[in-house]
Amino acid sequence: MRANIPINDFSSEDLLQDWMWLLGAPHELMAMNNFADMFLRAADGSIGMMNVTWGTIDTLAPDTSVFERMARERENQENWFLTDMLTKIEHAGLILGNGQCFGFKVPLRLGGEMDLSNIEVSSVSVYVSIMGQIHRQLKDVPPGAKITGVQIG
Repeated sequence: MRANIPINDFSSEDLLQDWMWLLGAPHELMAMNNFADMFLRAADGSIGMMNVTWGTIDTLAPDTSVFERMARERENQENWFLTDMLTKIEHAGLILGNGQCFGFKVPLRLGGEMDLSNIEVSSVSVYVSIMGQIHRQLKDVPPGAKITGVQIG
């Protein structure tokens, strides 16, 4: 199983529309892992990882060449591309088609588990949009706060 989703069919502007509240400025999509977490280049050339699962962005490298070198390191591959989880998913028989990613049926931020039973195949565009909307609504909610009345689907 590939550890990343081909990005040629995605527009950075369209994909990141529901995340501008977090990004603040346009970014260029450089790569995406199978959970739709995105590796983005900022205007200054730095590379960051936008984690759609947790609604965060962290700077990883000052430029593309450093990022590419770091991406070859085993520890970063596990952390950034979730390679151990992908092995479990592959053994469970879940397969991605074009334009698809793995998503959490119940988002982890809403109490979902990082478990195979909570993973499903989703449309990248739909999943990224929904997660951006969820995290925008939760951005001022303190960690550990009890959230009730959520309906998904």
